[in-house]
Amino acid sequence: MFRSSSLVFAFTGLVSIVNAQSAVSGTWAQCGGIGYAGPTVCVSGTVCTFLNAYFSQCLPSDSAPSSTATSSSPGSTSSASAANFWFSFGDSYTQTAFTPSGNPPQIGQPLGNPPYPGGTTTGGPNWIDFDTVTFNTSLILTWNYAYGGATIDASLAPPFAPTVLSLTDQVNEFLNGTANKPATAPWTNENALFSIWIGINDLSWSWWQTGDRLAYNDVLLDAEFALVEQLYAVGARNFLFLNVPPIQRTPYFASLGPTNVTGPILESVIEDFNTKLATAANNLTNTFDDVQTFYWDSYLTFNEILDDPTAFGFTNVTTFGSAPGLFWGNDNQGLHPSSAAHEIFGQGIAAVLADTIW
Repeated sequence: MFRSSSLVFAFTGLVSIVNAQSAVSGTWAQCGGIGYAGPTVCVSGTVCTFLNAYFSQCLPSDSAPSSTATSSSPGSTSSASAANFWFSFGDSYTQTAFTPSGNPPQIGQPLGNPPYPGGTTTGGPNWIDFDTVTFNTSLILTWNYAYGGATIDASLAPPFAPTVLSLTDQVNEFLNGTANKPATAPWTNENALFSIWIGINDLSWSWWQTGDRLAYNDVLLDAEFALVEQLYAVGARNFLFLNVPPIQRTPYFASLGPTNVTGPILESVIEDFNTKLATAANNLTNTFDDVQTFYWDSYLTFNEILDDPTAFGFTNVTTFGSAPGLFWGNDNQGLHPSSAAHEIFGQGIAAVLADTIW
Protein backbone atom coordinates (compact mmCIF):
# COMPACT_ATOMS: atom_id res chain seq x y z
CA MET A 1 0.00 0.00 0.00
CA PHE A 2 1.29 3.44 -0.92
CA ARG A 3 -0.12 6.45 0.93
CA SER A 4 0.49 10.08 0.15
CA SER A 5 -0.92 13.34 1.43
CA SER A 6 -0.89 17.02 0.62
CA LEU A 7 -0.98 19.64 3.35
CA VAL A 8 -4.69 20.24 2.76
CA PHE A 9 -5.47 16.61 3.46
CA ALA A 10 -3.13 16.73 6.44
CA PHE A 11 -5.10 19.46 8.18
CA THR A 12 -8.41 17.85 7.25
CA GLY A 13 -7.30 14.58 8.75
CA LEU A 14 -6.20 16.26 11.95
CA VAL A 15 -9.31 18.31 12.71
CA SER A 16 -10.92 15.50 14.65
CA ILE A 17 -7.68 14.77 16.48
CA VAL A 18 -7.20 18.38 17.56
CA ASN A 19 -10.82 18.76 18.64
CA ALA A 20 -10.76 15.52 20.57
CA GLN A 21 -7.64 16.60 22.44
CA SER A 22 -8.66 20.20 23.06
CA ALA A 23 -9.76 19.48 26.64
CA VAL A 24 -7.30 16.81 27.74
CA SER A 25 -4.13 15.19 26.52
CA GLY A 26 -4.26 11.46 25.88
CA THR A 27 -2.00 8.74 27.20
CA TRP A 28 1.63 9.27 26.10
CA ALA A 29 0.81 12.76 24.77
CA GLN A 30 2.61 15.96 25.71
CA CYS A 31 0.99 18.07 28.43
CA GLY A 32 3.52 20.84 29.07
CA GLY A 33 6.88 22.38 28.25
CA ILE A 34 8.49 25.43 26.72
CA GLY A 35 6.61 26.47 23.60
CA TYR A 36 3.81 23.96 24.16
CA ALA A 37 0.32 25.42 23.75
CA GLY A 38 -1.90 22.34 24.04
CA PRO A 39 -3.96 20.95 26.92
CA THR A 40 -2.23 20.53 30.25
CA VAL A 41 -4.79 18.17 31.79
CA CYS A 42 -4.25 14.45 31.21
CA VAL A 43 -6.84 11.78 30.52
CA SER A 44 -7.98 9.75 33.53
CA GLY A 45 -5.49 7.13 34.65
CA THR A 46 -2.45 9.16 33.61
CA VAL A 47 -0.31 11.78 35.29
CA CYS A 48 1.18 14.89 33.67
CA THR A 49 4.80 14.18 34.51
CA PHE A 50 7.53 16.81 34.30
CA LEU A 51 10.51 15.43 32.43
CA ASN A 52 12.44 18.53 31.46
CA ALA A 53 11.80 22.19 30.67
CA TYR A 54 10.63 21.35 27.16
CA PHE A 55 8.58 18.28 27.87
CA SER A 56 5.94 17.02 30.28
CA GLN A 57 4.10 13.87 29.24
CA CYS A 58 0.89 12.08 30.21
CA LEU A 59 2.21 8.83 31.62
CA PRO A 60 0.13 5.98 33.05
CA SER A 61 0.01 6.31 36.82
CA ASP A 62 1.83 3.03 37.35
CA SER A 63 4.73 3.86 35.02
CA ALA A 64 5.44 7.53 35.67
CA PRO A 65 8.95 8.25 37.00
CA SER A 66 9.02 9.45 40.60
CA SER A 67 10.62 12.79 39.74
CA THR A 68 12.32 13.38 36.38
CA ALA A 69 13.17 11.39 33.29
CA THR A 70 16.57 10.49 34.68
CA SER A 71 14.93 8.60 37.53
CA SER A 72 13.24 6.10 35.22
CA SER A 73 15.01 2.84 34.58
CA PRO A 74 16.91 2.97 31.29
CA GLY A 75 16.12 0.05 29.08
CA SER A 76 13.06 -1.11 31.01
CA THR A 77 11.68 -4.09 29.11
CA SER A 78 8.24 -3.52 30.65
CA SER A 79 7.98 -0.14 28.93
CA ALA A 80 9.50 -1.32 25.67
CA SER A 81 7.18 -4.29 25.30
CA ALA A 82 4.14 -1.97 25.21
CA ALA A 83 5.63 0.44 22.70
CA ASN A 84 5.69 1.04 18.98
CA PHE A 85 9.11 1.71 17.50
CA TRP A 86 10.28 4.37 15.08
CA PHE A 87 13.67 4.12 13.40
CA SER A 88 14.50 7.40 11.69
CA PHE A 89 17.26 8.28 9.22
CA GLY A 90 18.10 11.61 7.60
CA ASP A 91 19.96 14.90 7.85
CA SER A 92 19.74 18.19 9.79
CA TYR A 93 16.01 18.55 9.06
CA THR A 94 15.49 15.46 11.23
CA GLN A 95 18.46 15.29 13.62
CA THR A 96 18.04 15.34 17.40
CA ALA A 97 21.71 14.46 18.15
CA PHE A 98 20.79 10.95 19.30
CA THR A 99 23.72 8.69 20.18
CA PRO A 100 23.01 4.94 19.90
CA SER A 101 25.48 4.18 22.71
CA GLY A 102 23.66 6.51 25.14
CA ASN A 103 20.44 6.03 27.08
CA PRO A 104 17.90 4.28 24.82
CA PRO A 105 14.37 5.55 24.19
CA GLN A 106 12.07 4.60 27.06
CA ILE A 107 9.09 5.86 29.04
CA GLY A 108 9.92 9.42 30.04
CA GLN A 109 12.65 9.64 27.41
CA PRO A 110 10.82 8.61 24.21
CA LEU A 111 13.70 9.77 21.99
CA GLY A 112 16.39 8.52 24.34
CA ASN A 113 19.27 10.94 24.50
CA PRO A 114 19.81 13.86 24.74
CA PRO A 115 16.73 15.05 26.69
CA TYR A 116 13.76 16.13 24.60
CA PRO A 117 13.74 17.91 22.19
CA GLY A 118 17.39 17.02 21.65
CA GLY A 119 19.90 18.79 19.47
CA THR A 120 17.77 20.12 16.63
CA THR A 121 18.39 22.90 14.11
CA THR A 122 15.09 24.61 14.98
CA GLY A 123 15.77 26.08 18.40
CA GLY A 124 13.07 23.77 19.73
CA PRO A 125 11.22 20.59 18.72
CA ASN A 126 11.35 19.42 15.12
CA TRP A 127 8.86 17.29 13.18
CA ILE A 128 9.91 13.94 14.61
CA ASP A 129 9.81 15.36 18.14
CA PHE A 130 6.23 16.48 17.52
CA ASP A 131 5.21 13.16 15.98
CA THR A 132 6.77 11.18 18.82
CA VAL A 133 5.08 13.05 21.68
CA THR A 134 2.39 15.44 20.40
CA PHE A 135 0.58 13.89 17.44
CA ASN A 136 1.04 10.30 18.56
CA THR A 137 -1.83 8.02 19.59
CA SER A 138 0.32 5.37 21.28
CA LEU A 139 3.62 5.09 23.14
CA ILE A 140 6.30 5.65 20.52
CA LEU A 141 9.98 5.05 21.20
CA THR A 142 12.08 6.73 18.53
CA TRP A 143 15.65 5.83 17.58
CA ASN A 144 16.66 8.83 15.49
CA TYR A 145 19.89 8.09 13.65
CA ALA A 146 19.66 11.26 11.49
CA TYR A 147 22.86 13.31 11.28
CA GLY A 148 23.28 16.93 10.26
CA GLY A 149 24.90 17.34 6.84
CA ALA A 150 24.22 13.75 5.81
CA THR A 151 24.17 12.63 2.21
CA ILE A 152 23.03 9.25 0.96
CA ASP A 153 26.54 7.91 0.50
CA ALA A 154 29.76 9.83 1.08
CA SER A 155 31.39 8.15 -1.92
CA LEU A 156 28.69 9.61 -4.19
CA ALA A 157 28.18 13.00 -2.55
CA PRO A 158 30.89 13.88 -0.01
CA PRO A 159 29.45 15.72 3.01
CA PHE A 160 30.87 19.00 4.31
CA ALA A 161 33.05 17.14 6.83
CA PRO A 162 34.41 13.58 6.93
CA THR A 163 32.92 13.05 10.39
CA VAL A 164 29.35 13.38 9.07
CA LEU A 165 27.46 10.10 9.13
CA SER A 166 25.82 9.43 5.77
CA LEU A 167 22.59 7.51 5.35
CA THR A 168 24.77 4.48 4.66
CA ASP A 169 26.56 4.99 7.98
CA GLN A 170 23.28 5.51 9.82
CA VAL A 171 21.75 2.33 8.47
CA ASN A 172 24.90 0.44 9.41
CA GLU A 173 24.60 1.81 12.96
CA PHE A 174 21.12 0.34 13.09
CA LEU A 175 22.10 -2.96 11.48
CA ASN A 176 24.96 -3.41 13.94
CA GLY A 177 22.84 -2.52 16.95
CA THR A 178 19.09 -2.20 17.33
CA ALA A 179 18.39 -4.43 14.35
CA ASN A 180 19.30 -7.29 16.69
CA LYS A 181 16.23 -6.50 18.83
CA PRO A 182 17.80 -5.94 22.25
CA ALA A 183 15.63 -5.94 25.37
CA THR A 184 15.29 -2.17 25.05
CA ALA A 185 13.85 -2.49 21.54
CA PRO A 186 11.83 -5.69 21.04
CA TRP A 187 10.48 -4.44 17.71
CA THR A 188 8.58 -6.59 15.23
CA ASN A 189 7.47 -6.37 11.60
CA GLU A 190 4.15 -4.98 12.76
CA ASN A 191 5.11 -2.40 15.39
CA ALA A 192 8.11 -0.72 13.74
CA LEU A 193 8.23 2.21 11.32
CA PHE A 194 11.30 3.15 9.28
CA SER A 195 11.50 6.70 7.92
CA ILE A 196 14.00 8.31 5.56
CA TRP A 197 14.24 12.05 4.79
CA ILE A 198 17.39 12.47 2.74
CA GLY A 199 18.63 14.12 -0.44
CA ILE A 200 18.76 17.79 0.54
CA ASN A 201 22.53 17.85 0.82
CA ASP A 202 23.07 15.49 -2.11
CA LEU A 203 21.21 17.83 -4.43
CA SER A 204 22.21 21.23 -3.04
CA TRP A 205 25.89 20.35 -3.27
CA SER A 206 25.83 18.69 -6.67
CA TRP A 207 23.39 20.68 -8.83
CA TRP A 208 26.34 22.24 -10.63
CA GLN A 209 27.85 18.97 -11.81
CA THR A 210 28.37 18.65 -15.51
CA GLY A 211 27.13 15.75 -17.58
CA ASP A 212 23.76 14.09 -17.26
CA ARG A 213 22.77 15.49 -13.87
CA LEU A 214 19.33 13.86 -13.87
CA ALA A 215 20.89 10.45 -14.42
CA TYR A 216 22.90 11.10 -11.27
CA ASN A 217 19.60 11.16 -9.38
CA ASP A 218 19.13 7.55 -10.45
CA VAL A 219 22.51 6.68 -8.99
CA LEU A 220 21.62 8.35 -5.69
CA LEU A 221 18.24 6.63 -5.45
CA ASP A 222 19.70 3.24 -6.37
CA ALA A 223 22.06 3.66 -3.40
CA GLU A 224 19.20 4.71 -1.10
CA PHE A 225 16.96 1.80 -2.01
CA ALA A 226 19.81 -0.69 -1.75
CA LEU A 227 19.88 0.39 1.91
CA VAL A 228 16.10 0.03 2.12
CA GLU A 229 16.46 -3.56 0.96
CA GLN A 230 19.01 -4.16 3.71
CA LEU A 231 16.44 -2.90 6.21
CA TYR A 232 13.82 -5.16 4.68
CA ALA A 233 16.18 -8.13 5.04
CA VAL A 234 16.24 -7.72 8.83
CA GLY A 235 12.47 -7.31 9.17
CA ALA A 236 11.49 -3.74 8.22
CA ARG A 237 8.06 -3.72 6.58
CA ASN A 238 6.65 -0.22 7.17
CA PHE A 239 8.46 2.64 5.42
CA LEU A 240 7.85 6.39 5.42
CA PHE A 241 9.56 8.40 2.69
CA LEU A 242 9.82 12.20 2.71
CA ASN A 243 10.89 13.98 -0.44
CA VAL A 244 13.24 16.95 -0.90
CA PRO A 245 11.73 20.39 -0.18
CA PRO A 246 12.23 23.41 -2.50
CA ILE A 247 15.53 24.41 -0.94
CA GLN A 248 16.12 26.82 -3.80
CA ARG A 249 13.61 29.04 -1.95
CA THR A 250 15.60 29.15 1.30
CA PRO A 251 16.98 32.56 2.31
CA TYR A 252 20.46 31.25 1.62
CA PHE A 253 19.87 30.37 -2.02
CA ALA A 254 17.59 33.38 -2.53
CA SER A 255 20.43 35.62 -1.35
CA LEU A 256 22.48 34.56 -4.35
CA GLY A 257 20.35 36.90 -6.45
CA PRO A 258 17.78 36.57 -9.26
CA THR A 259 20.43 36.31 -11.97
CA ASN A 260 22.15 33.37 -10.31
CA VAL A 261 21.52 30.11 -12.19
CA THR A 262 21.37 28.01 -9.03
CA GLY A 263 17.62 28.36 -8.44
CA PRO A 264 16.19 27.16 -11.77
CA ILE A 265 18.72 24.36 -12.15
CA LEU A 266 18.31 23.19 -8.57
CA GLU A 267 14.53 23.31 -8.90
CA SER A 268 14.55 21.02 -11.92
CA VAL A 269 16.98 18.61 -10.24
CA ILE A 270 14.83 18.41 -7.10
CA GLU A 271 11.62 17.86 -9.04
CA ASP A 272 13.23 15.05 -11.02
CA PHE A 273 14.59 13.44 -7.84
CA ASN A 274 11.21 13.65 -6.13
CA THR A 275 9.36 12.12 -9.08
CA LYS A 276 11.79 9.22 -9.13
CA LEU A 277 11.64 8.84 -5.34
CA ALA A 278 7.85 8.50 -5.43
CA THR A 279 8.11 5.90 -8.17
CA ALA A 280 10.76 3.96 -6.28
CA ALA A 281 8.70 4.02 -3.09
CA ASN A 282 5.65 2.80 -4.95
CA ASN A 283 7.65 0.09 -6.71
CA LEU A 284 8.83 -1.18 -3.34
CA THR A 285 5.33 -2.47 -2.65
CA ASN A 286 5.31 -4.21 -6.00
CA THR A 287 8.60 -5.92 -5.27
CA PHE A 288 7.66 -6.94 -1.73
CA ASP A 289 3.97 -7.68 -1.23
CA ASP A 290 4.30 -7.53 2.57
CA VAL A 291 5.61 -3.94 2.59
CA GLN A 292 3.53 -0.86 3.36
CA THR A 293 4.87 2.52 2.28
CA PHE A 294 3.86 6.05 3.28
CA TYR A 295 4.90 9.24 1.50
CA TRP A 296 4.89 12.85 2.71
CA ASP A 297 5.29 15.52 0.07
CA SER A 298 7.49 18.16 1.67
CA TYR A 299 7.97 19.90 -1.69
CA LEU A 300 4.25 20.56 -1.99
CA THR A 301 3.90 21.52 1.66
CA PHE A 302 6.77 24.03 1.65
CA ASN A 303 5.49 25.66 -1.53
CA GLU A 304 1.96 25.95 -0.16
CA ILE A 305 3.24 27.71 2.94
CA LEU A 306 5.76 29.92 1.15
CA ASP A 307 3.15 30.97 -1.43
CA ASP A 308 0.55 31.93 1.20
CA PRO A 309 2.36 32.29 4.55
CA THR A 310 -0.33 34.23 6.41
CA ALA A 311 -2.78 31.36 5.91
CA PHE A 312 -0.45 29.26 8.04
CA GLY A 313 0.34 31.87 10.69
CA PHE A 314 3.65 33.17 9.31
CA THR A 315 4.45 36.82 8.76
CA ASN A 316 7.86 36.42 7.14
CA VAL A 317 9.21 33.72 4.81
CA THR A 318 12.18 35.58 3.32
CA THR A 319 14.47 36.10 6.30
CA PHE A 320 15.49 33.88 9.19
CA GLY A 321 15.88 34.26 12.94
CA SER A 322 14.23 33.55 16.28
CA ALA A 323 11.42 36.13 16.15
CA PRO A 324 7.79 34.92 16.17
CA GLY A 325 6.14 34.53 12.79
CA LEU A 326 9.26 33.44 10.90
CA PHE A 327 9.12 30.32 8.75
CA TRP A 328 12.93 30.00 8.67
CA GLY A 329 14.74 29.40 11.95
CA ASN A 330 17.76 31.01 13.54
CA ASP A 331 20.50 28.78 12.15
CA ASN A 332 22.86 31.55 10.98
CA GLN A 333 22.55 30.18 7.45
CA GLY A 334 18.97 30.59 6.31
CA LEU A 335 18.64 26.93 5.40
CA HIS A 336 16.47 25.39 8.13
CA PRO A 337 12.77 25.87 8.98
CA SER A 338 11.71 27.08 12.41
CA SER A 339 10.13 24.94 15.09
CA ALA A 340 6.74 26.49 14.24
CA ALA A 341 7.15 25.25 10.68
CA HIS A 342 8.16 21.81 11.90
CA GLU A 343 4.98 21.59 13.94
CA ILE A 344 3.00 21.95 10.72
CA PHE A 345 5.19 19.31 9.09
CA GLY A 346 4.54 17.00 12.02
CA GLN A 347 0.81 17.45 11.62
CA GLY A 348 0.99 16.59 7.94
CA ILE A 349 3.09 13.51 8.55
CA ALA A 350 0.78 12.39 11.35
CA ALA A 351 -2.10 12.59 8.90
CA VAL A 352 -0.23 10.40 6.41
CA LEU A 353 0.21 7.85 9.19
CA ALA A 354 -3.43 8.10 10.34
CA ASP A 355 -5.29 4.82 10.84
CA THR A 356 -2.04 3.04 11.73
CA ILE A 357 -0.71 2.08 15.14
CA TRP A 358 1.24 5.34 15.18
